[in-house]
Amino acid sequence: MLRTLLLALLAATGALSPQAEDTAVAERLVARLEERQSGARDIVARFEQSYRSGLLGREIVETGKVTIKRPGRMRWEYQEPEKKLFISDGHTFYFYVPEDRQVIVQDQEGQRSLAGRLLSGEGGLLDEFDAALDEPIEPGVYRVRLVPRREDAELERAFVDIEPSGLLRSILIEDVQGNRTRFRFEDVQENTGAPDRLFHFDVPRGVEVIRG
Repeated sequence: MLRTLLLALLAATGALSPQAEDTAVAERLVARLEERQSGARDIVARFEQSYRSGLLGREIVETGKVTIKRPGRMRWEYQEPEKKLFISDGHTFYFYVPEDRQVIVQDQEGQRSLAGRLLSGEGGLLDEFDAALDEPIEPGVYRVRLVPRREDAELERAFVDIEPSGLLRSILIEDVQGNRTRFRFEDVQENTGAPDRLFHFDVPRGVEVIRG
């Protein structure tokens, strides 16, 4: 339905080739995703994160809960198979593994992964990526392929699954080494009133601090 409406609007302004039509739809979906993400004060969802090594072919799957709050704050609570915590307070990254009794602390300035940018809705993706429609993996959900406009030492391409409303369903990232990282989101809730304290990290007593 969304694609039909979009193509009808585009057709009214002049004939487009099928490839141009697909590109226009993909770009509109990315813009709608950014608009929805940036318009929400906070977002809470369950996630499944999987990582497959291009060299070894082994897949690692982790699950947990993610909370996002504008501007630039995130909290990833990994629950299975190992408890871990990743917090971004907008200025600093904290990655804490209780079992290891260590927390890695990094300056956030200038560091933002593609997944983080998609979740935060900070915008500007179409300035840096070419967008095109790809084969969807489930009914009623569009798949958009994003390829960097400039050569990237790490990122090869990404696939983003988006509902017509702009709701983000999943992100698949492929790096230049052939590794694949995927995030799937379920039970997405917006504007829950997530408190600021969720994005503040106090180093527990006895925990080693490693500055990256």
